[in-house]
Amino acid sequence: MKLTNNRLYLDYNATAPLDEAVFKWLTEGVFPFGNPSSIHNSGKLSKKLINSTRDYLFKVFKLHEHQLFFHSGATEGINDIIKGFCLKSMSLKENFHVVAFKSDHSCIVNQRDHVELLGGGFHLLDVDESGLYQEDEVIAFINSLDGRVLFNHTYINNETGVVWDLLKAQKIKEATNCFIHVDAVQLIGKWKDIKLEDSIDSYTFSAHKFGGMKGVGFSFISTGNDFNCSLIRGGGQQESLRSGTENVFGIYSIKLALESILESFNFEKSLKNKEHLETTLLKRYADKITIVGENSPRNANTTYLIVKDVKTDILITAFDMAGIDLSSGSACSSGAIKPSRVLMSMGFSEDEAKNSIRMSFSPKLDCMKEATDKITKVFDRFLL
Repeated sequence: MKLTNNRLYLDYNATAPLDEAVFKWLTEGVFPFGNPSSIHNSGKLSKKLINSTRDYLFKVFKLHEHQLFFHSGATEGINDIIKGFCLKSMSLKENFHVVAFKSDHSCIVNQRDHVELLGGGFHLLDVDESGLYQEDEVIAFINSLDGRVLFNHTYINNETGVVWDLLKAQKIKEATNCFIHVDAVQLIGKWKDIKLEDSIDSYTFSAHKFGGMKGVGFSFISTGNDFNCSLIRGGGQQESLRSGTENVFGIYSIKLALESILESFNFEKSLKNKEHLETTLLKRYADKITIVGENSPRNANTTYLIVKDVKTDILITAFDMAGIDLSSGSACSSGAIKPSRVLMSMGFSEDEAKNSIRMSFSPKLDCMKEATDKITKVFDRFLL
C-alpha cells in the first residue's frame, strides 16, 4: 500500500506494484535466457518456467475443458478473442454479433469499428442504476439476433467494483448457446471466490492487476471452440493461439504474484476495511457524497464516490499534494475531465459523472485507520 517514497497508493484497480515475491526473484538476477521454443538446455530452462506457470494456473482455476494462452495483457487478449470470433464467423459465412454493455472496459466498447468493418453487428446494452443487468432481458435480446453471438460478461467493473454473478453468464449460455467471454481482470485479490466455470467459453486476466509484471496476461478458451483465427500469426507458438516468442520473465511473474496473493488475501478483512472507510465517509459527509453501487454486490477493495460541488481535478490535485495516489473514473488521456461513461450508463447526470473519485486498495491492506485519517483530512478542506 505504501510505496518506497512513502506515498499512500490507492489505485490498485489501475495497476498494482510488483509483488514482493516477484521483486525478490528479479533482484536475484538468475534468469534463463534461452528461447523456450529451442530444444537445447537453455531453451528447456525457459520452457520449464512457462510450463510451471501453465500447470499452476490450471490447478488454481480448475478449468479442465480449456486451453490457455499468454499474451501482452488483457487488451490484446480481449482483442484476440473478439476478432478471432469474428474471423471464424466470416470463414463460416455466417452472420455474427458482439453484445456487450456501455459500462464495460474501453478495450471492449471500442471494438465497434472493427467488428462492423468485418461485417458484424455490435450492440451495447444499458445497465440499471445499480450497475447490474437482468439476464432474462439479455437472453431475449440475443435470441432475437440472426447468426452467431459473442457476449461479454464483466465479472467485476474496474470503476465501480460492482460484481456480476457468474451464474448469470451460465444461464445466458444455457438459454442461447452463444459464445461467452468473461472479463476477469479485476477478480484476483478483490473477490471472495475465484472459481471459474467450464461451461463458460473464455476468460481473460492481466498480470499487473495483481502484482505481476506489466505487458503480460493470459486467457483461457474452451477446447474445441470456434476460435481458431488467432490475431497474432507467426511461428505457431502456444498451439498457434498466439504466436511469438514468449515473455518468459513476465509469464513466470504471474505464478509468483498469484501464489503470493492467494496465500495472503483475506476477503473478509479487506471488506471490513472498506466498510470502515465508507461508514466514516458517510457519517462525516452525509449530504456531500454518494457511494456508487452502495446497495449492489461489490468487491472488497473499491470505493467509488460522487462528490458534490467540488471539481474532480481540484480534489485529485489536493490528494496528490497530500501524498495520496487515487484516480477519477472520468479522466481521459488528454488531462481534460470528461463524464464517466460507466456512471452515465448507470443513469447519473453528466455533472455527477464528472465528479467521481475512485479509491482502490491493496489486497494486503493492514492500516485502514491510518489511511482513513489521511483521506478525511483532505476531504475536510472541501466538504466541511
